[in-house]
Amino acid sequence: MTLLSKKVVAVIPAYNEGKTVRKVAAELKKVVDEVIVVNDCSTDNTAKEAGQAGAVVLNHTQNGGYDKSIDDGFKKAAELGADIIFTIDADGEHKVSDVPRLLAPILDGSADIVVSQRPYTTHFAEKIFAVYTNLRYGIKDPLCGLKAYRRSVYDTVGHFDTVQSIGTELMIKGAAKGFKLKLIPIEILSRVDDTSRFYKRRFRANIKILKAMFRVLSA
Repeated sequence: MTLLSKKVVAVIPAYNEGKTVRKVAAELKKVVDEVIVVNDCSTDNTAKEAGQAGAVVLNHTQNGGYDKSIDDGFKKAAELGADIIFTIDADGEHKVSDVPRLLAPILDGSADIVVSQRPYTTHFAEKIFAVYTNLRYGIKDPLCGLKAYRRSVYDTVGHFDTVQSIGTELMIKGAAKGFKLKLIPIEILSRVDDTSRFYKRRFRANIKILKAMFRVLSA
C-alpha cells in the first residue's frame, strides 16, 4: 500500500511474542508498505510467526534489548527506502486502527514526529521521565512504543539510539533540533501474555528508565 506516494514502514521489536506478533504484523501489512519484526533472540516461535505474516524478519543471535532492536529495525527501514518509519509493540497493546491517525500529521505536513499518549503509565519512573519531557518539549508520554517519524528526522540525527534511552533518543534529539512534533491520544488493549515484555520486572524497569533519563540529559 502507498499512502500519498510515501513509503511507510513499521518496526516491531519482539522478544518471545509468538502468541501475538503474527496478528499484529498481518494487520499492519494491510495498511503499510513494509513490516519489519526484529526478533531479539526469542526462545519461542516469534520469528516463524512473524515470517508467516509476511514481515521482514531480522534475527538477533544474542539478546540485545529494546534499544538494539529498534536501532536495527530503523537501519533496515532506511535501507528499504522508507519515507515514514513508525514503531509499534508486538504484544497487541496498540490498536492497529490507530496507525492512520499516527501517520496523518506527517502525511499532511503538520508534524515530523508523532508521539502517542496513553491514558495511564505503568512505572513510577515513567512518570518522572514524563515530567522532564513535558516541561522541556511538551511530550507527556515519552515511553509509549507507538511513535512515527519522517525519514528526514532519522537522517538528520544519524541514528536511532546510542545512549540506551529505551527508544526515546531520536524523539528527543529530533524535538531539540526543531522538528515539528505532535501528540495523539490512544487507548491501550490488554496483553495476551505478560511474561514476554522487555521490561516486565517492575523494579528493574524503573531503574532502567531512570538511567535512560540521565543518559538523555547528559547526551
